[in-house]
Amino acid sequence: MTDSTTVHPATVLPGIPPQANAPSEGRSEVEQLAGTPATWTLKTDRGDTTVWQVTGPIGQWALKIGRGEGAAVVGREAEVLSSISTTVPTMSYGARAKSGRTPTSAWLITPWLDGPSTWEVFRTVRDGRPDRQDALAAAVDLAAAVGSMHQNGWVHGDVQPHHAIHMRGGVRLIGCSWSWNMQLSPSYAFHGGLMHLMSPELIARVESGQRPLGPSQPDETYALAAGLWWAATNSWPLDYAQLGIDPGKFTAKALREVLMRRWPPLGRISQWPQLEEVLRPVLTTGPRERPPALQLAQWLRALPA
Repeated sequence: MTDSTTVHPATVLPGIPPQANAPSEGRSEVEQLAGTPATWTLKTDRGDTTVWQVTGPIGQWALKIGRGEGAAVVGREAEVLSSISTTVPTMSYGARAKSGRTPTSAWLITPWLDGPSTWEVFRTVRDGRPDRQDALAAAVDLAAAVGSMHQNGWVHGDVQPHHAIHMRGGVRLIGCSWSWNMQLSPSYAFHGGLMHLMSPELIARVESGQRPLGPSQPDETYALAAGLWWAATNSWPLDYAQLGIDPGKFTAKALREVLMRRWPPLGRISQWPQLEEVLRPVLTTGPRERPPALQLAQWLRALPA
């Protein structure tokens, strides 16, 4: 499995500096923060959403732009950051965020977070190398970060190994467009998140047509464990082969319908069975019995590297 994000440098024509291809949305604001001349690098491009790394003499920033349907998603993330940055330490970078709207787009500027994602840290595990110390530390930090959010009354909404950046000052959670709490209601645009990290009960709520759909803290602990399983194995936790299907050939809705009828068993983490022993209870218990994220962090902390 690979991340759906397309990562590549900005397209630069011969003789034309990178900033010549820079977008107009948020450009003056981000160049004021970064300083000029600024170097622009297109880091992700999902069609309706792009993320630029803007580096200048006085700073390095991320500019996310949403157009079309992506505008609502980026606008929602800006709203979340303005509400959460002072209450959740792992989102504190949002206190420096700037945002804006045009008739057809929304943009968001945040400090560039310099560090590897959980997915990147787990590369040694996926490669079968014996050094797991950094991966284990990253797993503990991610679980503790999610647990801290929960303690502060928030649900992230899209926990996955690509949405945590590990920095010297601690982990920072990104991709928070679907975050919610009692003061900021769930978004009507949310449809469950990454299919293979969804708990059985969240899938049932999606299929029931319930809207708005807010993932619960137990849903999120499931996604946390499932995401760590994925990061360690490069495969989904559920063993779809036991159902005789290739999940890549199904739409999300069709796959949800299959799982509503029959839930497959888990696969294996053969290269790190101790991690499997910790994650398996999280993925096989119901929401009332499922341990919270902070409990998972404690279990992970006790694992030998």
